[in-house]
Order: sequence, then structure tokens, then C-alpha cells
Amino acid sequence: MSNAMTPIPKELDTEHNQAVLAHLAGASAHGDVAQQMLEACSRLGDCDHYYPDRQNFSYVAVYTRATIFGFATGMGAVAFRLDSALRSRAIETGAGEIPELDEWVAFELFRSDWPSVDLKFWALKAYAQIREHQNA
Repeated sequence: MSNAMTPIPKELDTEHNQAVLAHLAGASAHGDVAQQMLEACSRLGDCDHYYPDRQNFSYVAVYTRATIFGFATGMGAVAFRLDSALRSRAIETGAGEIPELDEWVAFELFRSDWPSVDLKFWALKAYAQIREHQNA
């Protein structure tokens, strides 16, 4: 059994991902949270994930075209990279800002006083923005 961490894929080691990777350094994610993120992204076409240390419950990041657009951390947080219009909508519907990551919002999944987060919706929106932006 190896405890070696999977290195960051070369395609993700870019200036555009630098802030989010620094934010995630050393972060962990409960297995259920990571699984929900992966399931939310399972039907997205050209999407991959980076799980630095699955054995030790590290965070999971999802990406397309070398850009991270979502991640799962902690006991119940998922986050997405969104443009300003979608960030505003996300915040109005229960997301919180991530002060050190300007383009990102985070949702808490297990709030007893709040409706369930539509992860498939937010994953698709974040994914589509990356795909559309890079086609422009």
C-alpha cells in the first residue's frame, strides 16, 4: 500500500489554476462529498478529475481543457468557478463566497435548514463556461 500523493497533472500546473491549487494544498474531503462531486460531473463530456491522495481522503478537483472548474473539500463543501452573473445567482440561492478565490463560490451540502444543492446544474454551468470561453 503506497502513501504517495499523485502529482498535479502537468496540464493543470498553469497560472490560471495557481490560486485554486494553492487554496487546496493539504485540503481533505469526506468520501461522500467527493463522490457527490464526481457523480455531478459524470455526464459531462470532456471532464476529468484530480484526486491527489484518495486513500487519505484528499480533496477532489474536476477540470476540462486544463482548467479546474470545481472541487470538493471538507465534510460537506463543493465549489465552482463561475462568471459574475452566475456567482450572484449562486449566492442568492445559498452559496458563499470564497474570499481568496475571486471567481469561486462554495455550497454546503448538508444543511438541514436549506434545500439540497443542485450539483448537476452548477457543475454543468461551470463546465460550460470553461468550454464556451475557450472556444471564443
